[in-house]
Amino acid sequence: MNALLSIAALSAGILAGSTAPARRATSQPGVRQVEPGETWEIRNGRFYRNGQWVFLKTGKLLRAFEQAEAAEQVIADIEVLVDRLNYNSFSLNVYPDAFDADGDGRVDRNRQAAYLNLGRILDHCWRRGVFCALSFETYNVGGGGTPAALFSRHPEIAAINALGEPARDVEYGGEQGKPVPSVFHPLYLRWSRDFIRSFLEGLGRQRTQRLLFIETTVEPQYLGRCSIGDKDPRRAFLDFNEAARTTFEKWQQSFPPDDPHRSSLKWPRTTDERSQLLGNRLFNDFRAWGLANWVSGDAQAIRSVVPQVYIAVDYNGRFDDERKLRLGSPEVFLGNLKGVDIIQIAPHVVNVWTPSSWDDVVAVNKESGKHWAISEHMTGTGSWGQDDTEMTTILETTLTHGTRWGWEFVNAGNRHAVDDYQLYDENWKSRTLDVIEGDNWPAWVKKIGAPPFVPRPRR
Repeated sequence: MNALLSIAALSAGILAGSTAPARRATSQPGVRQVEPGETWEIRNGRFYRNGQWVFLKTGKLLRAFEQAEAAEQVIADIEVLVDRLNYNSFSLNVYPDAFDADGDGRVDRNRQAAYLNLGRILDHCWRRGVFCALSFETYNVGGGGTPAALFSRHPEIAAINALGEPARDVEYGGEQGKPVPSVFHPLYLRWSRDFIRSFLEGLGRQRTQRLLFIETTVEPQYLGRCSIGDKDPRRAFLDFNEAARTTFEKWQQSFPPDDPHRSSLKWPRTTDERSQLLGNRLFNDFRAWGLANWVSGDAQAIRSVVPQVYIAVDYNGRFDDERKLRLGSPEVFLGNLKGVDIIQIAPHVVNVWTPSSWDDVVAVNKESGKHWAISEHMTGTGSWGQDDTEMTTILETTLTHGTRWGWEFVNAGNRHAVDDYQLYDENWKSRTLDVIEGDNWPAWVKKIGAPPFVPRPRR
């Protein structure tokens, strides 16, 4: 029996305290009445519009949405992507620091015009007959957008690594990596959730109820490794912020006195004590629980404004992270996610990452009755290999392991010559995706098994 599967029940029940027995199935999302004549449903991990299965071809749009002039070009790009390249869904990436430089949790006055124009993009997608989603990059690992002003006013929100230093993104950000906020700190959480709520409220109820899903911060994680200097893994071992200690002590109280999570574990006070916890399973259970609690709280903030919207979360568990630096215990993280509908696998390419990430998610989904749609974070990007055989294998693997919710392609733009992350050249040709586009698309639709989707204008 898969070891992950065998302890999924323990993690989902005991590690959540007294909240739920391990095998209690969560309810499958019901039918969403979005507008008269427009119903949406997730059924067996797939998306249905008005009772018909729609396989989503999503273009992730990484754009400077904080610039008022961006909207016209984005709308023009969407037209090409729908008409010529069979996209039927778009996800707009919101970087909060670009809209909220002063860190007060609201869109800055000098960004109001751009904010209104982002609403125009959402309106255009609706009228065009396609689907739209948002993602909020409120974190600072691997990109993100926590305002620098927030750290200046409240340096105490920084995560603390095992060496006792304020943490920086030493994995993806190089020597000048951004400061990493503590996902346990109430001031950081208040800012991020205030921003999410304010941003959604300002868009208006009609627009937000038309959003297919909202993604919590990209690839929620601590850090997986230190990539700079001496590469000491303790610089990536988080989080020892005082707020984490307070949360840890409350978490321990949810266990019986003789449970090892309570009896065999204490909060570390020195560098040596912190170092000794590197790879410790019990402490990794706490770290994973804390990460899931953060993500679930963000989902709750989203749903306080848009109750019926689907929630997507990236899963970045990796087979090569033996000490579980990145997430803590994977099954505990997954088992304690609440209010989540879609899991997007980050390291999904099997010939590179092995199927372990897929296996993690599938096991918890089955054991805990989560009813997740299982898809990918970045099914393909412009910077990936351009060999058709390789891309075909990647896409077929997603169909084998996922629930056929859809694909997500990043970045759906046509400036590949100056930004290799963008998928297309100036003529909207892609060496990465040519295997599925043009005359190849009908054969892929048949392989997927979904009916062809034809966007029809909405009012």
